[in-house]
Amino acid sequence: MEEKEPRKNRFRFFAVLYGITTVLFLVYFLFLSNNTLKTHRELNRKIDNLENKITHTKNQVGNVHTFDEINSDSVLLEQYAREQLNMHKENEDVFILVHE
Repeated sequence: MEEKEPRKNRFRFFAVLYGITTVLFLVYFLFLSNNTLKTHRELNRKIDNLENKITHTKNQVGNVHTFDEINSDSVLLEQYAREQLNMHKENEDVFILVHE
C-alpha cells in the first residue's frame, strides 16, 4: 500500500503539469503569437471583401455601355435584354451556347 501513494502523487503531478502546459500553449497561440484569432478574422474579412470586389469588377468588365446609354437608345436596350437577360420575342427560338 505504501507504493501506491507515490505513484498517485507522481501521476497527479504529471497530470497537473500536462494541464498547465496545455493551457499555456493554447493561451500563447490564441492570443499572444503572430497568428492570433483576431488576425485570422481580419484576414478572412479582407479576403471576403477582395472576392466581392473581384466579382463586381468581372461583372463591370462585361458591360460596355452605361445605364443611361442603354435607357436612351432602344436598339442598345434590346441588345442588352437579348444578350444579358436572355430575353426573346414570342415567335423566335434562342439557343444559348455554353463553353466548357
